[in-house]
Amino acid sequence: MRVGQCCKSFPKQFKDDTEENVNGYPIYRRRATEPVQVGKYSIDNRWVVPYNPWLLKKFNAHINVEVCASVKSVKYLYKYVYKGHDVASVKIQKEVALDHDEILSFVEGRYVSAPEAMWHLNEFNLSHKSHTVVRLAVHLPQQQPIVYQDGQEAQAIERAALRKTTLTSWFELNKNYPSAHNISYSDIPQYYVFDKSITNWKK
Repeated sequence: MRVGQCCKSFPKQFKDDTEENVNGYPIYRRRATEPVQVGKYSIDNRWVVPYNPWLLKKFNAHINVEVCASVKSVKYLYKYVYKGHDVASVKIQKEVALDHDEILSFVEGRYVSAPEAMWHLNEFNLSHKSHTVVRLAVHLPQQQPIVYQDGQEAQAIERAALRKTTLTSWFELNKNYPSAHNISYSDIPQYYVFDKSITNWKK
């Protein structure tokens, strides 16, 4: 609970059909059933967490799963793979120390399995990075997209007038540097880097 409300957004709303969400969890169908009294609580379909009957029957265990359509789910998995190991604080002391140094007495202890040790000893990579993907803006003159918050439209327009896009900066690059004349817009990231702080292409 946070500020008197469920942090998982329960109770959900009744819904006749399941609705897909392009950036997150789907909004599942929830029939408007009669409430059931469980102890001192009155519960209906709005309070039921999403579940999969097939998985419940197969594993005969407490298991709740949801479809997650957000690209952020990749970030979530990546974090769990590299978040580190289970550790324990180890302290060996023969007598009571009057001058206790908490930093020196702390030892990080963890278990390293044989496969993990072999992987590290052979210096195998823990991750792999491919080439960088640069999104190039395409728009008509003075029609670049502007992102703004309600009530801040004027400030957003002023900022957009000062900032160049990858496209307008490419035109400026060709204007100032003849060496860039033979580089097409789609190939420019192979030879230049777009510095977002100054909105310019740099070698």
